[in-house]
Amino acid sequence: LMETQESHIRELLVWIEDNLTNPLSLDIVSAKSGYSKWYLQRMFKKQTSLSLASYIRARRLYLAAFALRYTQKSILDISIEYQFDNQQTFSRCFKKHFAESPSVYRHARKQDFSHLVRSLSVNQPGDIKVDRIKVAKGQYAIRGKSYPYHLDITDLDKSHLPIRSKIKETFYALLGERPALTYSLAQFVPDGERVRVDYTLGVAADCPVSDGAGLEALPDISGDFCRFCYAGKPVALNDHIVQMYTQVLPQLGLARREGPDLTMFNYSLNEREELHLELQHLVPVTPLD
Repeated sequence: LMETQESHIRELLVWIEDNLTNPLSLDIVSAKSGYSKWYLQRMFKKQTSLSLASYIRARRLYLAAFALRYTQKSILDISIEYQFDNQQTFSRCFKKHFAESPSVYRHARKQDFSHLVRSLSVNQPGDIKVDRIKVAKGQYAIRGKSYPYHLDITDLDKSHLPIRSKIKETFYALLGERPALTYSLAQFVPDGERVRVDYTLGVAADCPVSDGAGLEALPDISGDFCRFCYAGKPVALNDHIVQMYTQVLPQLGLARREGPDLTMFNYSLNEREELHLELQHLVPVTPLD
């Protein structure tokens, strides 16, 4: 029985995730689940340690926070999209949850990822090892090429692997080879209703490439960073990076400062001929207070 209940809740969590911009009253959710309202709430709380209503509200506020930060949608439109009665109700809920108003959150120079409740429908990868490092000016001299792409808010924290794999193939075709070490720079920029991901691939400035590649010198990367090292299958990487942002940075009392994330990676085939990724991911950080 426990396993059946767990799988029902798992299915329900996925369904909730797909319907955060639709009405999700207790009547609607319990009808979808097939349980009585009383039983569903008890079961949900037992399995997730959260009340159903507060979980739905927290997930909507998570996406609303991303929409404020990474799109140019108005606060009113964001309120309506995430099913708040009006802008005042949204602002009150938002301030209670994040301890600042939507407009202050939107315009803050540093990004504070505290109080973001991740979707329970995705994998939680467990503890990840992160260290603080300082990157000196001129430490990385990189030449590269930019490949921006656009996403909707709901896809922002999902894996960008399908898009980025195509971009990497294009870049490697341009170079005429796959270099021993590839660099990528990435940051999110509000662009109308969607998010523009400024994604740049590069190689060390002294890496020999064909003259026709047309690579440009990339801006210098320096300052304080949090570094996360990963080795394994490319497919599991995204869950770790989202966890780094939503859990590890707040635990360390850090916010993300301006500037791109820097990733250094190389691929190899393991003895089973599976693609193996070794990677360092650096997030520019600053103390929260």
